Amino acid sequence: MQIRACAIREKGGTAEPFLYERTLSSRDVLVRITHRSLARGDIQFIDNDWGDARYPLVPGHEIVGIVEEAGSEVADLHTGDRVGIGYQQEACFSCSFCQRGIEQLCASQKVIAVDRYGGLAEHIIVDARFAFRLPPELDSATSTPLLSSGLTVYAGILRAGLADGSRVAVLGAGGLGHLAIQFLHKMGHRVTAFSHSPAKRALIERLGGAFADSSDPERVTEYQGEFDFIISTLNVPFDIDAFVRMLTPQGQLCLVASPLKQLSLSGGLLNNSRRSIYGNYIGSRADTTQMLAFSSKHGIAAIVDVMPLARVNEAIERVRRREVAMGLVLET
Repeated sequence: MQIRACAIREKGGTAEPFLYERTLSSRDVLVRITHRSLARGDIQFIDNDWGDARYPLVPGHEIVGIVEEAGSEVADLHTGDRVGIGYQQEACFSCSFCQRGIEQLCASQKVIAVDRYGGLAEHIIVDARFAFRLPPELDSATSTPLLSSGLTVYAGILRAGLADGSRVAVLGAGGLGHLAIQFLHKMGHRVTAFSHSPAKRALIERLGGAFADSSDPERVTEYQGEFDFIISTLNVPFDIDAFVRMLTPQGQLCLVASPLKQLSLSGGLLNNSRRSIYGNYIGSRADTTQMLAFSSKHGIAAIVDVMPLARVNEAIERVRRREVAMGLVLET
């Protein structure tokens, strides 16, 4: 079928009307998109910051919509179901990673903006195994960022295997960070959120965290050896040594964002302890289902500005100029 979309045709370009053809296979669903987020990562794809964007580009890697048609082999989704769709669109389901249930590491995976067209469109066709029925308690607009931003921080937290009531920290209180604060708080951990903006103190406290001013070097040193776990949502260069020093001797630092400039780490901060640093890339299908259920049970929601899809280029510029506090969702 022919799908109407908005595409960027060159690096840093504006969104223009675009049509593309996609066939519904026996394992696919056709979804009418009602909500799609426009995140900082989408702007980085538009600007080809990572060097792997392909034009014409249809960004939008967090999507909520309604199933309009299901392929003949799709048994668990039906017309009228409300579903969420994230960054990953396909996997081989036969490699060792897929067989172990970590299909987000599949070497043959297909993802939005690199291999597939995304959410700045009226419809999307996707492998039904990557379309997730949304619990009725979740609002469409405020749950859209859960499909990638929320999944990424949630899966990164799960990997740490934290003991109940751990002392934890979140670096950054933006689109990823404000969700990480909520997850960690609702899991029962003691959360400190580091931000360079004192204006975010009230928000951080409302979400369940204690505010720490990361722009004050003296204040930062007060936390040395304090945290069992730190999750960094920063996509700008930062002093990684300062935060590694905040870890307990067996503490863990998880990186879920991608600063474009290289970070410099003093190896001695690791080899004289049992501290560890790891990254996290989205999450598995099982992680996604678990994250959505947890969000539904505990009232996890993103803070978003909502705009109509028709104002897409205005929205792109707002996100590019960082005029959006947390997230922006385009609706139709």
